[in-house]
Amino acid sequence: MDQNIWKLQDSSLHRQVRRAEAIKSMLGNPKAVLDVGCAEGFITSFISDFSTYVVGIDLDRDSLKIAKVKVKNVDFVQASITNLPFRGGWFDAVACCEVLEHLPNHIIEKGIKEIDGVLSTKGILLISVPYREQITYTRCIHCGKLTPLWGHLQSFDENKVSSLLPKNYRLVKKKLPNLGLISCSKLFKWLPFRIWLLMNDLLGVIGKGYWIVMKYCKF
Repeated sequence: MDQNIWKLQDSSLHRQVRRAEAIKSMLGNPKAVLDVGCAEGFITSFISDFSTYVVGIDLDRDSLKIAKVKVKNVDFVQASITNLPFRGGWFDAVACCEVLEHLPNHIIEKGIKEIDGVLSTKGILLISVPYREQITYTRCIHCGKLTPLWGHLQSFDENKVSSLLPKNYRLVKKKLPNLGLISCSKLFKWLPFRIWLLMNDLLGVIGKGYWIVMKYCKF
């Protein structure tokens, strides 16, 4: 299902803002960042607030047209995760947010190799995916075949994601935001991000989040 985040409103938009804030807080302050699968550049816009040089890539040309209008201080490039057109070690951080669950295994394997190639030693790799999602299939009204809802082909947890990476990547931090529970609630909407995140972590003790973001360091 295609969705332009910039057009969302109210609680749906606020959920995406919290997601982007969580990504931003996890990245730190890298100078050069690659956002893989940037879509319309919503999360990319948050990353660009603190990084000197940011590039967003996506295969969808229409999404990139929107991104270029909405975010002015980022270079947007039409490219595939399996063929990143950048020099080796060019970036000191790569963000790959809500991408892997849409890809088959052979594409993920090629994509991880490409990301590893453009990420510098001691660089940061940030990956976010739905957490332990139960993949749901619906029957296509056009072809009659069963297709995964939202185009999600795979279910992930931190162990499965870590197993995809080369052995010189170390998981240094992870977050399980309970976005469905509190980010859309009017009660928590006006909290500053740091306070909201504290509430999120406290509530996470009694109920797992549906979305996980993992921070890896390349050694």
